[in-house]
Amino acid sequence: RGNFVGGGGRWIETMTARIMRQRHGRGFRMHDTRHHLWLLAVLAILAFPSVSSSGDPPPSDLAELGRIIGRIASSPPGSVVAGVAVLDVRSGAEIYVRNADQPLNPASNAKIVTASAALKRLGPEFRFATSIHGKLEGNVVRGHLYLKGHADPTLSSTDLWEMARELKAAGVRRIEGGVVVDDTYFDDRNLPFAFDQQPDEDNKFRSPVGAVSLNHNALAITVRPGPAVMAKAQVLADPPGYAELANDTVTMAGGANSPKISATTFENRTKLRVWGEVPLGAASVTYYRRIDNPSLFSGHGLKGVLEESGITVGGGVQVGPLPPGTPLLAEHLSPPLSVVLLETGKLSNNFVTETVLKTMGAEAGKGPGTWEAGVAAVAETLAAWGMPKGSYTYRNGSGLYDADRFSARGLAGVLRGVYLDASVQPEFLSQLAVGGVDGTIDSRYAGPSTKRYVRAKTGTLDDVAALSGYVLDRKGERPVVFSILVNKASGYVSSARGWQEKIVTAIADALNP
Repeated sequence: RGNFVGGGGRWIETMTARIMRQRHGRGFRMHDTRHHLWLLAVLAILAFPSVSSSGDPPPSDLAELGRIIGRIASSPPGSVVAGVAVLDVRSGAEIYVRNADQPLNPASNAKIVTASAALKRLGPEFRFATSIHGKLEGNVVRGHLYLKGHADPTLSSTDLWEMARELKAAGVRRIEGGVVVDDTYFDDRNLPFAFDQQPDEDNKFRSPVGAVSLNHNALAITVRPGPAVMAKAQVLADPPGYAELANDTVTMAGGANSPKISATTFENRTKLRVWGEVPLGAASVTYYRRIDNPSLFSGHGLKGVLEESGITVGGGVQVGPLPPGTPLLAEHLSPPLSVVLLETGKLSNNFVTETVLKTMGAEAGKGPGTWEAGVAAVAETLAAWGMPKGSYTYRNGSGLYDADRFSARGLAGVLRGVYLDASVQPEFLSQLAVGGVDGTIDSRYAGPSTKRYVRAKTGTLDDVAALSGYVLDRKGERPVVFSILVNKASGYVSSARGWQEKIVTAIADALNP
């Protein structure tokens, strides 16, 4: 199994003849295998590589590469803890390993696991649906207008405008009641595991997850100077109506444009406070802060869009289930999952990734999606790819905070498994960052042997630097998979990245001389 690269059919035929002649004598002919079909099945399994690495030595032409990597990897920066696994994708043979079985915090390299499992379980063509329902009589919606969500992580205010135009085209001019948001596709736990480790962080990278979400669940706060010195600056929160706004800004004759913004929980919404100084004549600047209640946030977003488009809304915003049989008035479908995951692999978006994880939980069972169901769905997929439950810790999908543990060998095995799975390989490769071209490595790996040949996922925390992915050769015949996880790197993150880059570049130089 270990060094087999191609020619599976011929290999099976040769090995079958060899074994059967040993059992039946030199007069054996291949057609006698009709009585031994079980043997062919066993040999087929042996001929093609499993996801886990074989542990066999690498092909001879890659053995020297292993020695080169060893010289580089022998001197990691500072006192970091590092795990390295470099495998030949075709055979699974280990080109180089160092501390490869130690469970380490993968940071955003956990997104590799989430994205690969989602493509396998949901399918690259999976789409997230959002719909609007109500009982239309003439040009009036009797009672409430219902917004039903299926966790579209890409839903934006622009999408709501398109749905509002669809309502107007159907003749809707007034809604008798208010907007009711049906978020029953998920349970009511909006924060992923470990997100409570930084409870006061209001940056949008820590946005909650909802069955109905809007604009990545982040408020857009636009600040522009007031009309005169000492007047308050103008502050606009989009969408309007959701946040409780306290504007304590002052317009000054000059100075730095330095407003301060905080977003805190207020009842079941978000309290937004803006203060500081804004110079007269300065350009407007937009900032983003996470919100607390995705369902109400989305409902207020829809209500504001409806009113701005000329549809009167007679009530407020609340959360509740869609009554069965309520007619469909408008619907929006997300881009396919293969496109949605560009935010995960290239841009390392935590919100999108965690939403995809919980969606796997919703699609796996009959009840609302839960974090536990999503994690269980991923575990099933990893087990099928040769990573047994208990060999890793996976509790949130994005790798944010101190949540997950994977070994370098384990992540390399997942990457190899995805590469060998033709049903998801093209879409998985396309969502990774491309060296020297885009994503989180757009300015790295830009040399002739690495540009476009390195496809990888980065991961960074205060004390973690992670990098896992592939180095492709020019002919596409000998891909190499790598995982380089560095922990206890506080103060050495930049040096750790340089160390990783030397290893990956050495692989690329060998494959693309």
